[in-house]
Amino acid sequence: MFRCKATTGLDDGVRALAEQIPSPRADVDWASSPSLRCMLEDVPHERHVAFLRTGASMAPDSDVFVCWRAGAPGQWLEDIECCMNKPNLLATGCTLFKGHPGRCEWQYTDPEELAVQTAADRLTL
Repeated sequence: MFRCKATTGLDDGVRALAEQIPSPRADVDWASSPSLRCMLEDVPHERHVAFLRTGASMAPDSDVFVCWRAGAPGQWLEDIECCMNKPNLLATGCTLFKGHPGRCEWQYTDPEELAVQTAADRLTL
């Protein structure tokens, strides 16, 4: 019921390749950190994936993910259609890729993110 803990740093060559992917959007959203964490639920999965940037397709929306395997060298990019499943009509859609293993991101928790949010909430009181 938790998020995968696998992390990776972004290889410079992979970043350079990602910069070459065209986008139909004027503003491309990029991951906020070069340290990337797998976005999948902590269930068995064949590859780890982390959001890197907005994808090359608007309809349907896609995102570019950095992929890697635990204990194996190398990373690769995949421009994959977004899942967008929602818990209800008014909610934000799942930003994982379509057909991802495990549950949608709003169905599991990230204890570290919750801990950071709790600490931030205490600062604003």
